[in-house]
Amino acid sequence: MIFQANPIEQLLAVLVYWDRLFSGFLLTMWMYIWALLIGFFLGLLLALSRQYGHFHRKSPIWWFPLDKISTVYIEIFRGTPLIAQLFFFFFLPNALNFSPDIMVIETSFNFFNTEITLKLLDYPIFVGILALSLNSGAYQAEYFRGSIISVGTGQLEAAQSIGMSRLSSIRHIVLPQALRRVIPSWSNEAAYLPKYTVLVYFIGGVEELFSQADFIQHKTFFPLTTYVIVAIMFLITITLISKLLDVIHKRTRIPGL
Repeated sequence: MIFQANPIEQLLAVLVYWDRLFSGFLLTMWMYIWALLIGFFLGLLLALSRQYGHFHRKSPIWWFPLDKISTVYIEIFRGTPLIAQLFFFFFLPNALNFSPDIMVIETSFNFFNTEITLKLLDYPIFVGILALSLNSGAYQAEYFRGSIISVGTGQLEAAQSIGMSRLSSIRHIVLPQALRRVIPSWSNEAAYLPKYTVLVYFIGGVEELFSQADFIQHKTFFPLTTYVIVAIMFLITITLISKLLDVIHKRTRIPGL
């Protein structure tokens, strides 16, 4: 009987659905890459706004209290569960009697003589990417802000003393150093974010890796083997991401720091 299968038979039974594991992994990485990239630029903007967005009479550009707005945003998204944020964005249109019209994008390709169909965008995937991006941006903002603070105000003041504008000083003096210094701490977010993508499973309709694993374990009745395989896939992926970021840091680090 299938319930008496040994570990090798269980493994082979689960791997029969390798195409589902593969497509689920690709969708997970698709959401991860978009969330990380959007979160990167959002986090950088939030960090700059929080650090330099206070009222400054001599700079009309900075009249708006961006630092306070950024602080509120960061505290809300860091202080509430990601699953709650996912449900909020998912059910918000329905609460407002609004029906979102999200374009559906699908692609398919042949891999080892197997047709792989991958849905890249629909409403649940859009919500997943949106929530992951906004949440990641809040966390990345604090990594960036800490790195910006580590540069110190002396260099900014020195740049302005030789005639550079405030904006130009931040762009050419502070940011190049801050972005190199932030890599070790920022890599934590880059490594954690793939694991957060499994929460998208709970809003339904997203065939990412965890969703595919749930399908497979219901088909095979081998939940332990299925989720061990998924765990190993995450472990390998996150290890590779961490190693890649370590290499980038070693090649871009500032000598003497």
